[in-house]
Amino acid sequence: MLVYTQEQIHSAREEVIRAQIERFHEFYAHYFSLKETNLMVNYFFDKLYNLEGKDEWTRLAVDTFNKVKNMIKEQTKANIEQLIYLNELTDRLDILMANYLLNRGWEKGDRLSRKEYDEFFIDLGYAEDREEQLKAVLKNMKLFYELAHRPVNAVIMKPARFMSKVLGVYPLFASVEEGYYAVLPVNKELFEKFYKEVELKEWDYLYKTFPNLKKKLV
Repeated sequence: MLVYTQEQIHSAREEVIRAQIERFHEFYAHYFSLKETNLMVNYFFDKLYNLEGKDEWTRLAVDTFNKVKNMIKEQTKANIEQLIYLNELTDRLDILMANYLLNRGWEKGDRLSRKEYDEFFIDLGYAEDREEQLKAVLKNMKLFYELAHRPVNAVIMKPARFMSKVLGVYPLFASVEEGYYAVLPVNKELFEKFYKEVELKEWDYLYKTFPNLKKKLV
């Protein structure tokens, strides 16, 4: 079994993430171009996937969350827990994909086409993990929308920001805060339309990729 350097894996992960984000931009181009939803889709599909600083964020989340979870609102706690779970699952799958690329002879600077990305996604497998990942993504979207549209949260955001700085966990809170402001301008009707489209397209992509997943439902 070949062993790769951290630098090689990092570069391959960057390309995996770039290719994934490219697919999101292709599938949801309308929402990226729409003023009301631009911040939201950039947050869900770009910011949360940004590799720069991601490992540090995950380390901070795991190291500090248990110390402060009893001091924060239940909804905020649920959002952070969901973010941690989704980040850990996504990181694991991305690293597996990065190793797969390297095993296939990928080198830094090579750019995956959409066709190659889909082929590698299928060849790598891990269908059940991808299913869990999609469920977590969809749940995460709903949690953030509900958080942003509870009137009481507009009152508590500033003191919560202050306390997170006092406790030394602001980078953790900042991710939730950014999501809050990203979905705040989106009305319920538009969000539900967007959510249903994501749900439909992502399950369709997954079922076409891994037909056995759909057979389990029959």
